[in-house]
Amino acid sequence: MENGLWKFHIRDSFMGRYEKLIREEVIPYQEKALKDEIPGAEKSHCIENFRLAAEKLRTGECSGDFYGMVFQDSDVAKWLEGAAYSLVLFPDPELERRCDEIIDLIGEAQQPDGYLNTFFTVKRPGQRWTCLWQAHELYCAGHLIEAAVAYDRCTGKKKLLEIMCRMADHIYTHFIEEGAEGYPGHPEIELALMRLYHHTKNRKYLELAEHFINVRGVDPE
Repeated sequence: MENGLWKFHIRDSFMGRYEKLIREEVIPYQEKALKDEIPGAEKSHCIENFRLAAEKLRTGECSGDFYGMVFQDSDVAKWLEGAAYSLVLFPDPELERRCDEIIDLIGEAQQPDGYLNTFFTVKRPGQRWTCLWQAHELYCAGHLIEAAVAYDRCTGKKKLLEIMCRMADHIYTHFIEEGAEGYPGHPEIELALMRLYHHTKNRKYLELAEHFINVRGVDPE
């Protein structure tokens, strides 16, 4: 670690070739997929979903409809996390600029109370937190939190971290302060909250992770 940022080095020829493959082939290909820029491939609509959510928050209407699975947002998060780790090994101002643009869009899709999920913002605005075991809201939040921690650690840029701290604070308010019941069907938010806690030292996130662990196993509804 240097100046608070993660620092890695290209490893031996065996691992190094995969690190280069990820940088030169995988990350660019995945970015094109997220942006629906691969001819003949089924559309991802991931970036478009965030654009629609931002549009709806800005104007009250959408020029299109959500497309994909309820966990579609997590694909963007996983790509951002992978790009962050790659930027440590292979600094790339252009890739970083494109990541920053996507992060700006994610911020525009965040609701005033901190809630962030394009499926429910665009398609089911009145049904937030009503189907925890199946709707993947906390799963998507978890992957975005992991991406936020990685991007801050790898680039020193905090915008995504600030966005996801607002989302984590919203989750804390809903489940701890307001006492909403339920737990996520997919255990992802817990480890993400632990990473967020270790990174920020905010004990609210530790408490929230512990809460979801302790309530698991009761009626999900």
